[in-house]
Amino acid sequence: MENSEYSSYSSEELNKKINRFKKLQIGMTIVAIVASAVIGVVSFTRNAPQGYQMIPILLVVGIGYPFLAFGGMRKKMKSELENRAKA
Repeated sequence: MENSEYSSYSSEELNKKINRFKKLQIGMTIVAIVASAVIGVVSFTRNAPQGYQMIPILLVVGIGYPFLAFGGMRKKMKSELENRAKA
């Protein structure tokens, strides 16, 4: 069995980290969606089309970044837990 970077953590710690990263991902996604909706409404009501340019940026950063940053770590942690269950 190979040692991963998460092999020094207990199963309980890994589960806590997985859940924390998942909550962080969901939280960042919700904030990005809400902020995009607010910008869209404000831009519409003030007739300011330049505000619409920020919406895709917010969505990419708010949805894409957490997925890329935390998704890989969560996957490795889950893999570590699965390897422990097999052993």
